[in-house]
Amino acid sequence: MRQHSALSSPVPCGKRLSLVSGLILILFVTGVMVAWAAPASQEAPPAPPQPLAGERSYAQNCAPCHGTAGLGNGPSAAGLGVPPTALGRYEAIAGKTWQELFAITKNGNMQRMMPPWKNQLSDQEIWDTVAYAWRLHTASAEVEQGQTLYEANCAACHGPDGKGAVAGAPNLADFAVTSGVSQAAWAASVANGKGAMPAFTGKLSEAEQRATLVYARSLSLGGPLFRGPLTAGAGIISGTVTNGTTSQPVPNLTVELGIFDTSALAEQRSATTDAAGVYRFTDLPTDTGLAFAVRVQYPAGVPYSTDFASFAAGQTALNLPVSVYETTDNAAGVRLERVHFIVEFDAGQALVAELLVFSLDGAQAYVGDGSAVLRFTLPAGATDLAINEEEIGGRFQATADGFVDLLALPPGANVRQVLYRYALPYSGGTLDLVRTLAYPAANVNALVSDVGQKITSQGLTDQGVRQTQGGSYANFLAQNVPASQPLTLQMTNLPGGSGMMGAAGAAGTSTTTSRILIGVLVAAVVAVTAFLVALPILRRGRPASGAAEPADRESLIDALAALDLAHEAGELTDAAYRDQRLRLKAQLRDLLNKEGQG
Repeated sequence: MRQHSALSSPVPCGKRLSLVSGLILILFVTGVMVAWAAPASQEAPPAPPQPLAGERSYAQNCAPCHGTAGLGNGPSAAGLGVPPTALGRYEAIAGKTWQELFAITKNGNMQRMMPPWKNQLSDQEIWDTVAYAWRLHTASAEVEQGQTLYEANCAACHGPDGKGAVAGAPNLADFAVTSGVSQAAWAASVANGKGAMPAFTGKLSEAEQRATLVYARSLSLGGPLFRGPLTAGAGIISGTVTNGTTSQPVPNLTVELGIFDTSALAEQRSATTDAAGVYRFTDLPTDTGLAFAVRVQYPAGVPYSTDFASFAAGQTALNLPVSVYETTDNAAGVRLERVHFIVEFDAGQALVAELLVFSLDGAQAYVGDGSAVLRFTLPAGATDLAINEEEIGGRFQATADGFVDLLALPPGANVRQVLYRYALPYSGGTLDLVRTLAYPAANVNALVSDVGQKITSQGLTDQGVRQTQGGSYANFLAQNVPASQPLTLQMTNLPGGSGMMGAAGAAGTSTTTSRILIGVLVAAVVAVTAFLVALPILRRGRPASGAAEPADRESLIDALAALDLAHEAGELTDAAYRDQRLRLKAQLRDLLNKEGQG
C-alpha cells in the first residue's frame, strides 16, 4: 500500500468513421473494388486487431515518445533528435497502410529513432497496439457519425457488417483485405471516383467522407475503436482497511473505487467499511482492459490508495486491502536510503539530475510542519527545474531556495522517490557544485561526465573514472552522511570556459550516454512508484523508456554501458535492468545484421 496525491489525468485518445449511399453502393459493379481491395497481408494477425486491447501497450511502450494523445510530445520526445510521428493527426497517419504500420513497429526504424518491438511483443500485441495508435486521429463522435451514414447509405449493398449484401461487393470486414490499403487511398477513390465508383465530392463533405471511411475501417477489426458505457458484470472487489499504527480495522470509513479505461476515469463508486473494516463493491464489469484502484483518506486530507488491479480472464473477484496510519509532525524518522547525482555539461551549463529515495521509521505517517512535508534545496542560480515529470504548483511548490513536497509520507522503507533536474550555468570554466541534504543519507553516489575537467571533492570519496565506449564518468561515493552536511564537487577546466584544455567534443560525446542514464533514472522512478490516485482525477504511472533510443552502434554500446552503471549503482531493479538490456541488445543485433548485409 502506498500513499498518493492528486495529479492531472493524461488526455485519453481515440476516434472513428462513416460513409454514404451510392458511395460504396456501386463498388460491386466491376467485381473488384479499386482502392478498397488490397494485396493479401504480408503478416496477417492471428486474430483481427482489437484497439482496446492495445491501450496498455501503447501507454507503456509508445506514449513516452509519441505522447498520450499521439501528438509527438511525449516526455522522451525532446531527447530523440528526430520528432516522433504525430499519430494523433490524420495527415500523419492517412498515407500508411496497417501493414506498413505493423512492419515499422515490429522491425523498427532507427533512422527515426524507432526501436523494434518484435522481441518484446508478440505479433498479436503489435497489431493491437497499432490499432490503438491508429484510432488516436479520430474520436468516438466521428465514428458514430460514420456509422449513421454507413447504415443509411451503404449497408444495402455492403451489409450492416460490411461482408457484402450483393454479389461482387468487397468484403470490408476482412482485415486481410483492408489492412493493405491506406485511408488516403480510400479517400481519393471516394472523393474522385474510380471505375464504376462515382465521385462523392460535392455530394458529401470531406468531413463526412472521412467519418464514413473511419467507420468502414472499423468493420474489419476484432473489437470497437472506443469503449461504450460500462455494463454490470459478475466482478467483486473487496478488502479490509487496517490502521497500520494500531493494527486495528477502520470502520465507517468512506472508500472510493475508480474504474479506469487505461488512463481515463470511466466510473467512480463509493462504499463504507463495516464494523470489521471491510468494504465491498459488486456487479463490476470484468473486462480485462479495465483497471481498478481503491482510495481512502485517513484522516481527512491524507490519501492512500491501492495499486491498479485488473481482472484476469475468467476471474471475478479481487482483494485489495488498504493500510492507513495515524499521523505525526515529528520528522525524526525521515531518512534517505539513497541519493544519486548525475552531472553532464552542455553550452556553458551543468545539467544535473538528482534522485532521492526516502524511508520513514516508525508506524505513523509524517504530515510535515504545516507548511511542507519534505524540503529540497537547489544551488544558487539553478534554472529550468523539473520534478518527477510534473508541473510545479500542485503537490510540489517552489520556495526561495528550492522546493517542497506537500504529500504526507507513509512509514516504511523506500516509500518515496523524487527525481528532479535543473540547469546550473557557469563561467570561466569553473563550477563549485555544493549540495546540502535536509535529511541523513545512508548512501550517496555522484556520477560526473568526464569532459577533461579537474574535480576535487569534499565529503565525497573519489572512486576513479568509469570508462564507456563514448565517454567516461568520474564516480564519487559517501556513506552515512548527516543532515545539512555540505557535499562539494569543485570542477575546473570545464568546456566553454577559458580554462578548457583539449576537451573539445568530449561533452557532445558523453551527452548520449548521460541522457540515457538520466532517462534510466526516470524509468526507474516511474516503474517502482505506485500509481498516484486521488479520485476523481488520476494520472496513471507507466514505465517509460525515458531516454532517446540510440541510432548507431557506438551509441548502443554506450547505452548498454550506462545501463550497467545504473544497475550497479542500485538505480534499477534486476527485472528492469534485464528488460532494458534485452531491448538494447536486440537493437544492436539488428543493426549489426544490417551492417553485415550492407
